[in-house]
Amino acid sequence: MKKYYLLFITFIICAAVLSCSDDGAEPLIISDEQQDLPEAQSSESADEAARPEYDLPVEDYGGYNFRILSRSVETGGWGNPEIAAEEETGDPINDAVYNRNRAIEEAYNMRIINIASMDVETQAGNSIRAASDDFDIIVVGLNRQLSLKTSGGLYNLYNVPHVNLSGAWWDQRAVEQLSVINKLYVTTGDLTIRDKDSAAIFLFSKQLISDLGLADPYGLVASDTWTFDVMYDMMRAATRDLNGDGIIDDEDQIGLITANEYARYLFNASGEFMSTLGADSVPQITIYNERAVAVTEKIKEIQGAREYALNAQDFSNKYADIWGDFQTPMFAGNRALFFHCRMAHITALRDMDSDFGILPPPKFDSSQESYHAVVGTWTASGVSVPHTVADPEKTGLILEALVHEGRYTLLPAYYDINLKTKMARDEESVAMIDIILESRLYDLGELYGWGDMAAFLEGLSQGTGTLTTFWERNAERAERAMQATLDRLESLD
Repeated sequence: MKKYYLLFITFIICAAVLSCSDDGAEPLIISDEQQDLPEAQSSESADEAARPEYDLPVEDYGGYNFRILSRSVETGGWGNPEIAAEEETGDPINDAVYNRNRAIEEAYNMRIINIASMDVETQAGNSIRAASDDFDIIVVGLNRQLSLKTSGGLYNLYNVPHVNLSGAWWDQRAVEQLSVINKLYVTTGDLTIRDKDSAAIFLFSKQLISDLGLADPYGLVASDTWTFDVMYDMMRAATRDLNGDGIIDDEDQIGLITANEYARYLFNASGEFMSTLGADSVPQITIYNERAVAVTEKIKEIQGAREYALNAQDFSNKYADIWGDFQTPMFAGNRALFFHCRMAHITALRDMDSDFGILPPPKFDSSQESYHAVVGTWTASGVSVPHTVADPEKTGLILEALVHEGRYTLLPAYYDINLKTKMARDEESVAMIDIILESRLYDLGELYGWGDMAAFLEGLSQGTGTLTTFWERNAERAERAMQATLDRLESLD
């Protein structure tokens, strides 16, 4: 018997959101109508009556097991603890997940089963090739689902019953920027926090800013003068040979700690894309143009300057974990002015004694219209529906309900409590978080890897190569690779 689930779970969701706070912070409820705002924007109040109605029907599924294949937390920092929770623990994210899932389970008379895997793509691929109905949805890195997509193993999400991709609970940037020829086989939204965690950001040491008498980074952002050149000047001013050995390394004070992939993230921060979508969401290669040449030369200067920027990969022989053993301790010890990382890395700095600030990646120059924070497609968790599901209508209905409910439980816990209350050290960082989440973008060139464009951009970290030479040698190969993808996608449902 169909009914509307909103009234049924109103009281459960109220309790869920309220229980997410363990520090007395007032929870905020996000309005569905805020479609043009970032996925985690400000909201009205904790009054559940302010929540707009959503007339998604509910069926009695008689104890059905809704199976989610996701990355195990044992895989490392990018596992999916936000998919399932066994009990309330007082942790905001855990409790939001617990209450979201319990609400949907009770409303639909079903059970959510999380199948945590150390190798989601292999397990999913084997199941699909065997035509076995083992999972209702698959949650793994966006670019880890490419082979499943191009092999025809996934549903076009536009064709999955009940899935409303225009809903604010789906990441609208992902929906728009990852839909190729009006087909979308994997996207992300408020089922997960990894699309937010994976946004590129900058952190800065407040102590070093003060000690060195440098410009206030928050003021630079506000005045649109937080640019590549300004950052580079500050990097140079911050570097010190602390041990006097004439070599700038992990024993000294540095302007920037970074990694190869962040050269590619700076390219996107400048507003340039490896690939963009044209009419009818047909992709086009856009990596090469006059401005992009200037951008890549500046990135090469910044990322390749080992006297001012330390690259994590350069220390892989010294540290077993270059992120946890090298980058994080160096920044926490105020021996790096800037740390180019992802939003999730803020969590690792909760015990940092001195204060740090949060910034969007810099603009290429002050004429650039807005800031841009690219989302890494390996770390951002994508959601897909395998073609092997026996009842796609059931799968679509429960999936839509879960993602929708995540907007009222998981999102406030992540954004209002975890990021803004627990992680941000000042009010200015709260404003910066809004800018970052508002400016997120996805680049198809990273997702598909056509013509090794992403690898070229990462190579700029070594201070070598030019975009013009690369493009002269690889243009045809990139175009052929993109066309092969299009031909394959056109043959799919």
